Order: sequence, then C-alpha cells, then structure tokens
Amino acid sequence: MTKLSTNNMRNENTRPHVAVRSPSLLSKVLAVAVMALAVLASAAFFMLQRQIKEAPAFAVLNLNKVVQVNETILASKGLKPEELAVEAKIFARHMKTEIENLQKECNCTLLVSSAVISPTKLPDYTEPLLQKLGFTPDKIAKSEILVAERMKALQSDFSKAFK
Repeated sequence: MTKLSTNNMRNENTRPHVAVRSPSLLSKVLAVAVMALAVLASAAFFMLQRQIKEAPAFAVLNLNKVVQVNETILASKGLKPEELAVEAKIFARHMKTEIENLQKECNCTLLVSSAVISPTKLPDYTEPLLQKLGFTPDKIAKSEILVAERMKALQSDFSKAFK
C-alpha cells in the first residue's frame, strides 16, 4: 500500500501546476479594439441623436400668390407678348434661385402651401420670398392700381365700341 501512496504522491507531484499567465498580446489588442468600438459606437449614437433633433423643419410657400404678384407687375408694365415671355423666363430662374437660397437660410424643406394638409400650422415664407424677388408691398399696391385703371379704361373702350 505504501507503493500506492507513493505513486499517488508522485502523480500529484508530477502533475503540472497551472500557473497564472499574463494576458497575451493578442488578447490585449482585442480588448483595446473592443473598447475603441464601444467609444465609436457611442459617439455615432450621440451624433445621430443630434442630427435627428436638428433635422430640417417644414415650411410653406404660396406659389400661386407669388406668380399672381409677378403677373400683376408685368401687366402693369404694358409689355408686348414676346416681352412677357422673356420676362416670365427670367422670373422663373430668379424665383428658383431665391427659393433655394431661402431653404438654405431657414434650414427647412419648403412645400407648396396648397398641397399641404396638416393640423399643424407651418411657417409661411411667402412674404420673405416676395421681398427677395423685389416685390415690396408698395410696388405690389402700385401695380394693382395701374392694372385696375387699365381694366377700367379697356371696359370703357369696349362698351363704347358696342354702343
């Protein structure tokens, strides 16, 4: 029996002792990579949250009014049809440019007001657009008066022609 116990001791003594090893270089690199990914993920999350909060708002434009004002001003000038066509093209380009500038300034998406159905009242950028196009309230009023006077004169001439 002593032999057994000596054998048992030898077996216990000859078993390799598990030593605590220091982490290998690979595990250190993996740990650093995981930490870096966690930092990047949290930064991306906060940037996304910020973008969502700063997402462009919506606003409206009454393009019918803008076009009517332009037509009134052109009508008050008494231009020939070919001159009207040239003025209309110039106006269309100018209006497009000013709408793009207005969108950049307000950091918003501009929608045509007649196409919007919303319980929320959206900001209206029609007046700022009119001002950018050079259509001041005074200029609009003067043009409307001129057009009204011309219409009265035409009606008077028309009724005289058929008497």
